[in-house]
Amino acid sequence: MIVNGWRIYFIKRLFGQQRRDLQVEVRKLKNTLPTEAYRTHSTVKLYRAIMVAIKEKIPLDPFASHFALTGALKHYGRVKKMGLPDRYRLFFRAIQTEEYKAIFVLWLGYPRKQGDKNDCYKVFTKMVERGDFPNSLDALILDSQED
Repeated sequence: MIVNGWRIYFIKRLFGQQRRDLQVEVRKLKNTLPTEAYRTHSTVKLYRAIMVAIKEKIPLDPFASHFALTGALKHYGRVKKMGLPDRYRLFFRAIQTEEYKAIFVLWLGYPRKQGDKNDCYKVFTKMVERGDFPNSLDALILDSQED
C-alpha cells in the first residue's frame, strides 16, 4: 500500500500477526452481531482506529513531533490517542532515503500503564534492545509484508 508517497509495511511476526488476529475477530463479529452492535463493538472500533492511523494519520508526516519518541527509541514513532483507546500505542518506524520512503508498522502495544513492568513502552524498549527489529531498510523489508 502506498499513501502520500510512503510505502507501508507490516512486520510479519508482530504487527502483521496482531492485524490478522484482529481481522479474524472483526469478521466473526460482523457475521454474528446486529449491525449497530457490530459498529459500536470495542474490537471493531480498535481495528478501525488502527487502520485510520496507518492509512491517514502516519503518512501525512511520520516524523511529526506528536509521533516522536526520545532516548533509545528516537528512531521510532508511536501513535497515541487519534482514535485509539487510551491505553493502546501503535509503534512504527519511518525511513526516508532519496529513492525510497517507507513506514514499517511494528507492534500494537497494550497496556500503557506508567510504572508497570508490562507497560508497553518498557516492552517495546526491550524489543528494540534485543534487536527484534532490523536496523537497515533492506532487512526491514525482508522482515515485512505489504498490505
